[in-house]
Amino acid sequence: MGFGLILIIGKYVFVGLIYLFVIAVFRVLVVRIAAGEGTPPPRRVPTRAAAAPRITRPRPPRPPAADTVQEPVAVAEAEVPTRAVQPARARLVVVSTSAGNLSSGLSFPLGKSVSIGRKSHNDITVHDRYVSATHALIISEEGDHILRDYHSTNGTLHNGSRMKADVVLRDGDEIGVGTTVFRYQG
Repeated sequence: MGFGLILIIGKYVFVGLIYLFVIAVFRVLVVRIAAGEGTPPPRRVPTRAAAAPRITRPRPPRPPAADTVQEPVAVAEAEVPTRAVQPARARLVVVSTSAGNLSSGLSFPLGKSVSIGRKSHNDITVHDRYVSATHALIISEEGDHILRDYHSTNGTLHNGSRMKADVVLRDGDEIGVGTTVFRYQG
């Protein structure tokens, strides 16, 4: 009977410890969410009006079966359209900076989406105390590059003026992030 009593007490102590652990984890999560360390603010991605039509190419004819004989067919050479020369990829070039990790003339190619900020998870990291963790985004949409301030504390400058809304970048535009100025080459 003494051993059975010890098992029952041990069971209740174990269950109590599990409850204390769950409560401690819950408190930590509540404190982090209240301090703003939760998920980043949601991205506002512009919607597209309509999807581009899908271009399909005709399938090549199947080869004849081994037991059939086909007469040779004259095939006229089709005129193959030449592709237009693709322009150089868009990029950001550092014009001036006081950030220790960047130097004037440094160039960054732009992809579909590029983030700029102080933290290392960004595509372009700027070690500057005036730059937010994730400061700005450049999004490629339908051939244009759109500059978006990502709720930064000190704001993002476009050609010397603080941005109030998203901006479509044009060749030669200057982007100010903290004490660093980039030039857009599109």
